[in-house]
Order: sequence, then C-alpha cells, then structure tokens
Amino acid sequence: AGNGPGEFGSPGGVAVSASGELYVADFYGQRVQHLTSDGQFIEQWGSTAEIGFTSGMFSYPTDVALGADGTLYIADGYNDRVQVFSADGNFERKWGGPFGMNIFGPFNGWFATVTNITLDKQGNLYVADFYNNRVQKFSADGQFLTSLGEKGTGPGQFKYAIAVAVAEDGAVFVADFANKRIQKWQPKQ
Repeated sequence: AGNGPGEFGSPGGVAVSASGELYVADFYGQRVQHLTSDGQFIEQWGSTAEIGFTSGMFSYPTDVALGADGTLYIADGYNDRVQVFSADGNFERKWGGPFGMNIFGPFNGWFATVTNITLDKQGNLYVADFYNNRVQKFSADGQFLTSLGEKGTGPGQFKYAIAVAVAEDGAVFVADFANKRIQKWQPKQ
C-alpha cells in the first residue's frame, strides 16, 4: 500500500499486454500504472492521489482495457467517462456526456459511474454504466452502437450493472449487482 511507483492505494481493473506487461487502475491513487510482468514501474497516467477533471486526469479510475494495437482504454469512474490513450501513451480522446467530464446522464453515450470496461474481438468497447442500469457498446473510436438492459428486476433488466465480459462467440455477460445474478446476451446470428 502506498503512493509510490508500483504501489497502490486500491488496485482495481487490470489489463495484460501480449508481452505480459500490466496496466492497473488505482482507484484511490487516481492513476493508472504501467508495470513490467514482474511488477516494476514503467509509467503512469494521472497525478498520484490527485482527483482531476481535465484530459489525462481521473476521479477514481475503476478499470482498464487494452486494444490489440496497444490502445489503452480507462474507465474514469466518477468522471463518468472513458479516456483513451495511444500505444505510445499519449492522450487521444474521451467520451461520456456533452463534454466528456463529470456530467452524468441517461442518454446514449453518457454515463452515471463507469465501473467496468472490456473489448470484444472486433475492438468494440463495452462499458458497465452502473447507475444507468445498463451496458453501452461503442466502436473503438467512441461511436455509440447500442445499449443492453434497463432498470428493473426482470430478464434483461439490471439493478446496477457493475461488470461486463464478452466471450469469444460474442456472448455478453453482465454482473447485475443488486439483483445478485449474471445475465447473458447472445448476439444475433
């Protein structure tokens, strides 16, 4: 525990590169760290223990996903957005709400606390949108494609979508926090 390089305030989501390097969201550390496979510090995004709203800063990052080309997607939890960094570590873009910064809402492309993200084999990004009780799907460049779920207790409904995973066949699994279940969506053939 700590704020030094390679230490964590509260580690969350982890992504692993093809070479075994780690990308770790540090929830209380307000950063994402890039580490070697044996845990040695390489670099970080965000400012240690400092909440921020501008590009490259975070408010409780919850998860990370790594594209096949090395693009890094960061779930910027309480800023209600996704931030994207190129394979060489440079900020590229952000999305979520009208300005991509801490303005939440129920509209397509807006979030109310991003808790988890994952990529499918086509490079589309799935975002667990916790308080909006849904999962949103985006193209790699941030274009809204569709959403899954709505608030409720029935099939296809959530009480807080907290995590999402996509299987090789395209099936989408969602952890439904308050309904205490996992739901599955099968893509149309």
